[in-house]
Amino acid sequence: MASVTRLMQPTRLTCAVSVLALLAFVAAMAGTLATAEAQDFPAKPITLIIPFPAGGATDIAGRVLAERMAISLKQPIIVDNRAGASGAIGIKAVAAAAPDGYTLGVSGVGTTALLEPLGRNLGFSPGNDLAYVGHMGSSAMLIAAKSDLGPKSLPELIALAKSKPEQLTYGTSGIGSPGHLAMEWLLLDAGIKILHLPYRGNAPLLNDLVGKHVDLGVLTIPGTADQVKADNILPIAVTGTARSDELPHVPTAREAGIKDFAAELWNVLVAPKGTPQPIVDKISAALAEAMKDPGVHARFKANGLVPVTMAPAETRAFVDTERAKWADVIRKSGVKAD
Repeated sequence: MASVTRLMQPTRLTCAVSVLALLAFVAAMAGTLATAEAQDFPAKPITLIIPFPAGGATDIAGRVLAERMAISLKQPIIVDNRAGASGAIGIKAVAAAAPDGYTLGVSGVGTTALLEPLGRNLGFSPGNDLAYVGHMGSSAMLIAAKSDLGPKSLPELIALAKSKPEQLTYGTSGIGSPGHLAMEWLLLDAGIKILHLPYRGNAPLLNDLVGKHVDLGVLTIPGTADQVKADNILPIAVTGTARSDELPHVPTAREAGIKDFAAELWNVLVAPKGTPQPIVDKISAALAEAMKDPGVHARFKANGLVPVTMAPAETRAFVDTERAKWADVIRKSGVKAD
């Protein structure tokens, strides 16, 4: 009888197989439900949170793409501008939203890659609390000099700065801004020291550069190119990986000898962490479709933006690389949040 009883009792192997079968069934059901949910998505309007005021470059990029993506997704995309804390307030709201695809956000280089290593308490983690859907385009910055400074190229500027250590000045749109960190990277690489003067935005900096109150500036190209063409300021280099369409005669910092230098303004489309992958993929496909639209290309070009297409996994890898790169620059330069 004892042997019969032992035969009737479930073995550990049998129990393990049963558990694995149950887990496989649950996983299959979850995958089926996620696929069905994605097929029905979107069933109502989507909210796109833009964490800056209306009218800026991030707002323009977000609205242009939202308008075109709505056609592919067959639902309106409602833009919600939630400015504050250098973009952190709006993206925190995205991170806290239900992970169902109906709340998205436009996260720029500052919010995504700079604020956290600068020591800001964001209330969320860009690395852990967001799903990355796709790239939303980029733009380079311009390093320019006042018209009578002298140097007309980056090597000439570096030579002048070495002959006058800490006597030259450069302005940016603020402490810890992309322009500030880009210039600090360049100074570290070139082994020179130039004093930083933070401004409250591109416009007052450009005015002072034209007025010769500051020696150098790191500026956005739209709105600045006209001053270059009028010879009111001298272009030294662009900070991107390629020359600007608006200023094709101005070399990149890489071309001028700063190896591997790439400092661009960019935006990525984000969703709350946990958003089902089939929904993320569907939104990403609509974004990729928008990036192919000639009308989007024309509007991007008019605002100094370059279309970029990336799948979700590529976008995540891009963000991780950018976060590591800028964290290294911040550590080496010693820049702290304002």
